Amino acid sequence: SMIKKWKKKSSKYLLENKIFKMREDLVTSPKLKTDHNVWVMEVPTWVNIIPITPQNDVVLVDQYRFGSEKSSLEIPGGMVDPGEDPKEAAIRELLEETGFVGKRVIEIGRVESNPAIMSNYTYTYLALDCEEKSSQKLDGTEDIEIIKKHISEIPNLIRNRDIEHALVISAFHFYNLYLSSE
Repeated sequence: SMIKKWKKKSSKYLLENKIFKMREDLVTSPKLKTDHNVWVMEVPTWVNIIPITPQNDVVLVDQYRFGSEKSSLEIPGGMVDPGEDPKEAAIRELLEETGFVGKRVIEIGRVESNPAIMSNYTYTYLALDCEEKSSQKLDGTEDIEIIKKHISEIPNLIRNRDIEHALVISAFHFYNLYLSSE
C-alpha cells in the first residue's frame, strides 16, 4: 500500500525568528477524510563537520545547549546562510567554532533532521588533515571549549552517553559508511 499525500487546506505562521518559523497547517487525512491541525518548524539547512587531524584526533566542541540545559559534546556545525553552499557553511562553521581548517572536505551524508516536525536537512562533511589556523570567532550565545579525542574513542563516547546529539551520532555513522566504501 502506498502512503498518500495529505491535502493541505490552509497554512499560517504562528511564530517567526531568525532560527525558524513555526507553521500551522490544516490537513485532510486521505484515508479517513478528516481534518487535522499539524505543526511544522521551517528551519534552514543545517550542516555538521567531522574534523580529523593528521594524528587521527577528532576536534570536538563542548558547548552549553539551551534545549537540554546542559553542555553537549558535539562536532562543529550550524545553519547555512541564505544563498550559501552547505559545504562552504560547514567549512565556515569549523573555522569559526574551532579555528581549524581541513585540507580536504568531503560530503559524506545527509539526513532529514526530524521529519515529524521539521522541514530541513542536515548535511555531514568530513574534513581531513585539519590544522589550527586561527583563534575561535564566537557569537554572543556561543561559549565553546575544544576537546580532541582520538577517532577510536568515539564509539565509547557514544555508548557512555558523553555524545548524545542525534545529528552528531548520525554523522559518525556516515563516517563509518565512508570508511567501508573507501
